Amino acid sequence: MRILHTSDWHLGLLTGSGISRGPEHARFLAWLAAEISAREVDTLLIAGDLFDSMQPSAEAQARYYGFLGGLGAGARGSLRQVVIVGGNHDSAARLDAPRDLLAALDIHVVGGLGDLTDPAARYLVPLRGRGGEVEAVCLAVPYVNEFRLGVRGTDPDHTAMRREFTARFGELYRRLTDEARAIWPGLPLVATGHLTLGPATREDYPQEIHCVGQIESLPDTVLDPRLQYTALGHIHRPYPVAGGRAWYSGSPVALTLPEAAVPRRVLCIDLDPRPDGYAAVTPVEVPTFRALRLLEGTPEELVARARTLSWTEPMPPLVHARARTDSWDPLLWNRLEEALAAHAEGQRPLLVDLRLLRVGDRGVETPAAPVDLQELQPSEVFGALCASRGLTGGPAHEQAGLDKLRAAFAALLAARGTSPADLFQQMAGDLP
Repeated sequence: MRILHTSDWHLGLLTGSGISRGPEHARFLAWLAAEISAREVDTLLIAGDLFDSMQPSAEAQARYYGFLGGLGAGARGSLRQVVIVGGNHDSAARLDAPRDLLAALDIHVVGGLGDLTDPAARYLVPLRGRGGEVEAVCLAVPYVNEFRLGVRGTDPDHTAMRREFTARFGELYRRLTDEARAIWPGLPLVATGHLTLGPATREDYPQEIHCVGQIESLPDTVLDPRLQYTALGHIHRPYPVAGGRAWYSGSPVALTLPEAAVPRRVLCIDLDPRPDGYAAVTPVEVPTFRALRLLEGTPEELVARARTLSWTEPMPPLVHARARTDSWDPLLWNRLEEALAAHAEGQRPLLVDLRLLRVGDRGVETPAAPVDLQELQPSEVFGALCASRGLTGGPAHEQAGLDKLRAAFAALLAARGTSPADLFQQMAGDLP
């Protein structure tokens, strides 16, 4: 049984300046269909975040259904079935809506976790080989919000909440594994999951999904050891967990500058026919169809580099510009656009964003790659805001005021869930 594992397509994604990533996604899906045929894949597993938004555009949906329709129109070669699960960016109801129609094409969709009274009917998918016999079973587990498992996200004891969530998630995989073993004894089992698992770092989180960061990454022990392979989604960097019995495939199209620094991949999985065997995992590099380029320098240097920019990818790059200057030029964006327009028609690079990198009084520059707001903790954002307003301490009376302000913000964070009126009464006496 050969499986191809992919996830985190984020169809419909727009950059902050409104540039669609649809052209790269179209090329990726065409490449993926060709790889499925060339590698004689039996099963395609898509582990969540097919769309970037719970309300995807008509264009994004057309691209999704066009790809699936092509797989089910007799041009699929060795492919026998597709298993799709929802991610935290997907609408479970929207994914599930056409599931009966897609099932006729051997495309099995589980948008979200619901009733578990008959898990075999919804979450266990028999995987058939080329001879038509069931050769493996997939536990199709989508993104699971903690409330679906009975975990209270308002519990102030984060350690107890994490322990309970770990136990409930492990129980879910264990129960589905027991059901699969009872119905199909002696067959290898694979699973899916869309969560933060194993040795993920804070930089790996595209978005916190477990109790708004209170639980963070779960231990890989939630996966039943009887699972030969688990196809994971949510983390955009490809890497193994659980000793190689589970992998993140990562996003196939680089969505940010840090992602562009790491090759994009899908994973080709060859199962061992023995239920207790080890799957062989082969990373397959996805071609870069459009580069994400970072240009840094003075305004004049940026304009010159934009005019002479070169690339080898089939599509012109997306440009992130960082201007090193203390005097902001309001026309710099227009100047860069004019420089990029000097390239041949149809080969014009696109400007994604332009940021100022100030040189401070001591010659210290801000980071070359500004951190995305969603990658920061609230306290870090608050600290940066204070610094930008000149609130950095100093004389004793200023430091005392800053300390009170920090204490008030800490109280605000700690009181999440408290009514505004009560919160105001608690904080009124501490405000500077």
